[in-house]
Amino acid sequence: MEEKSAKRKFSMPNTFVVISIFIMLATALTWLIPSGSFERAFDEATGRTLVVPGTFKLLPHTPVSLPQMVMSIYEGMVDAANIIFFTFFSYGFMVMLIKVGAFDAGVGAMIRKLKEKDHYAMPLIAIIFSLMGAAFGIYEETYGFVPVVMSLGVALGYDPFYGAITVLGGMATGYAAASINPYTVAIAQTIGELPLFSGMAFRWICYLCFMSFFLTYMCRYGRMVKADPTKSYVYGVEFPFLSTSSSAELVAKDFNTRHKISLILCFSTVFIFAYGAIKYGWYFSELSAIFIVMMFVIGAVNKQSINDTCEAFVDISKNILFAAFVIGLSRAILVVLQKGQIIDTVCYYFSNSLSDMPKVVAAEAMFGFQTLLNLFIPSGSGQAVTSMPLMIPLADLLGINRQIAVLTFQFGDGFSNIFWPTACATLCAVSGVPINRWWKFFAPYCLYVTLIAIAMIAVAVSINYGPF
Repeated sequence: MEEKSAKRKFSMPNTFVVISIFIMLATALTWLIPSGSFERAFDEATGRTLVVPGTFKLLPHTPVSLPQMVMSIYEGMVDAANIIFFTFFSYGFMVMLIKVGAFDAGVGAMIRKLKEKDHYAMPLIAIIFSLMGAAFGIYEETYGFVPVVMSLGVALGYDPFYGAITVLGGMATGYAAASINPYTVAIAQTIGELPLFSGMAFRWICYLCFMSFFLTYMCRYGRMVKADPTKSYVYGVEFPFLSTSSSAELVAKDFNTRHKISLILCFSTVFIFAYGAIKYGWYFSELSAIFIVMMFVIGAVNKQSINDTCEAFVDISKNILFAAFVIGLSRAILVVLQKGQIIDTVCYYFSNSLSDMPKVVAAEAMFGFQTLLNLFIPSGSGQAVTSMPLMIPLADLLGINRQIAVLTFQFGDGFSNIFWPTACATLCAVSGVPINRWWKFFAPYCLYVTLIAIAMIAVAVSINYGPF
């Protein structure tokens, strides 16, 4: 009895409880930190509204009350509606491939083709997603692929979490260590009046360092789980939206013409929405429309009636409700901070505190500040337009190249996305992984990549990374 009591005492709380604690902490901060604001002006070069340095002023204090804190949960749900419904439609499309048997048959054909080399499949997929993040700034757009790659991980003898790590960890690492990411590097360099994508050689070196470590860390987990499934970090967690066929069952499946057409349609859809996102700036509304249409097309190819497809989508959606609530609940943290008007205050006082530091120390402190700021502003472009107008003049005063200021922003914004609950709660939601299990893998990983980032920033300062 005592042993059981001890286990209950030290068990991690539910994901909803963890996020609720952060909502309460954010509310407490609005009582402790003065309200303040910078003036903002539209910048034609970036097409965005930027902070105007030197215009900070304190405002009448607006702490968030208890009723306002509770109401922020509803407001967070509304504010995150675009991500929530995109998740529903992208999952509906991808899981439809599993429902009609195309995914299982396709994986079985791949396993037959790879034979003894199937252990290369997941690292290769991770590299592909990392390059999508590094080159195109793909982030939320990967959510629809999560259930498919998680099912693939199970089929290859791993666990569902290994598939989530492959997609989300690979994408997040590439996004953070990007060389030409249009949503972080391009915006930050434009604000800093740097040549677009200048300094990319050093950033590609950083990407290779970070991805090498990620693949090593990821594959170590995969080998551990494959050797002993009970060591899985999600052992005992149910994932009802995944295919659970074993490798032997998949190999035995017939890969017929309908299955091949379905997978061709799937890859065509991926190409269409990737092209549209990059070329025309398509986002959630356009991408969701593509997923809705193609979900019915794949159903029709596999001789499903419209009623059958609708019923399958409703059934799939039941399993996504948890993800929807987590996404909305995590957005409530940001809503509280915005109501309290303390984000600009944090930026102002922290930037002032760096003014008398040595170059290396100041650069590392800028990285720490950007990492902390990502808790308050879990958006790469949003953080860029808030912090870079402050960090660029500060870098000039300290004699630090602006390219280094961009690098500290990039690392600080990117890697903490997989740790801070304001960002990683969404990743947990779309993968169905409880946040405590997520942190068990990614908290140590974030610590290691932070140390690597510190080392790379120190190198950047020592070589006078620039030249601008």
